[in-house]
Amino acid sequence: MAGKYQRIIEHVFEQKVEQLGQTVEDPLEEDVPFHRDDIGDAMDELDIEVGNVPDIPYAYRSRRPLPDSIAQHGYSAIIIDDNRPGEDPTYLFTKRNQLIPVPDTVDETHTTSVDALPEAVRDYIGEDEQGVLTQVRYAEILDDFTGLDTYHLTSHLRFRVQGREAELDDLYIGEDDNGSHHVLAVEAKGKGETLNRNQLIRNTRGIEHKSQYPNSVRTLAVKLDDEGDIYLFEFEVFEDADGDDRVETERVWKYTFESE
Repeated sequence: MAGKYQRIIEHVFEQKVEQLGQTVEDPLEEDVPFHRDDIGDAMDELDIEVGNVPDIPYAYRSRRPLPDSIAQHGYSAIIIDDNRPGEDPTYLFTKRNQLIPVPDTVDETHTTSVDALPEAVRDYIGEDEQGVLTQVRYAEILDDFTGLDTYHLTSHLRFRVQGREAELDDLYIGEDDNGSHHVLAVEAKGKGETLNRNQLIRNTRGIEHKSQYPNSVRTLAVKLDDEGDIYLFEFEVFEDADGDDRVETERVWKYTFESE
């Protein structure tokens, strides 16, 4: 599948750069926009079939780097641009730094007993985003990380950002010592996946505009590394002086599960 995705995304890039070159002097200095229809056209021209077409841009948003043929021009990722008109998402090949790796140094390290996980499920927990979310929920790690009493409300929450669909992996409600409630918007990544700034921004802005939830929104993420350790991130999502959304990492804690 990786080979198919690469051929398709390279073809989309080549075609869109050629088209962009008709309107700007140096198209390779610009973000390069494309749509789902462009992916479909590339599949037709290359005679390639892919069942889950939206997974192609998603793969280059979170799971893998762009092909060398694209990265050599300075492009680092694919993002969704919610400032462009139309209901269908506008994807961008962008040179803006998007991927957030696990840091070499974390703010705190904690050890959690595997006994915190129900024995009935321990042997079946996967190494994907659902697996790491299962561990976080059963071990009540979010309570420790946030200092709140946390309550899981829903998974795979779908909502719209500027008219376009987005999906949050998990949503919790946190209650502080004063009884005030906070939304915990949780993005999850399993082994081989990378956090994406654009995705975190879209999650936060989408939840902020849903009136049925508390006004206080905390942007969190959980990431499973290759060793099976869990990293919890908290981010600040804010507007800079130019009115553009930015993401800064506030803190990262590492949790390791060990047998008694």
